Amino acid sequence: MRFGPFTPQDQLTVTSLGLEFAVAVALGTGCGFWADRRFETLPWLTVLGMFAGFALGMYILIKEARKMARQAAPSKDEKKDGSL
Repeated sequence: MRFGPFTPQDQLTVTSLGLEFAVAVALGTGCGFWADRRFETLPWLTVLGMFAGFALGMYILIKEARKMARQAAPSKDEKKDGSL
């Protein structure tokens, strides 16, 4: 992905990343809430699940950002030629 006018594919990528992050946090929180109700430890497992979901969401975002940075970087052949 580049800076500037975004293509529909770029917009779809950013939107899907946002949804993946939100789903990870919601799923972690939901699983924590379920465990809290089962083991009667409210609110501790809900908070733990929320943080676990947040960590998973951040992992997904960072992994995808690194992949995008590798794709955007010029290859070694382009650097040698001096053309970008």
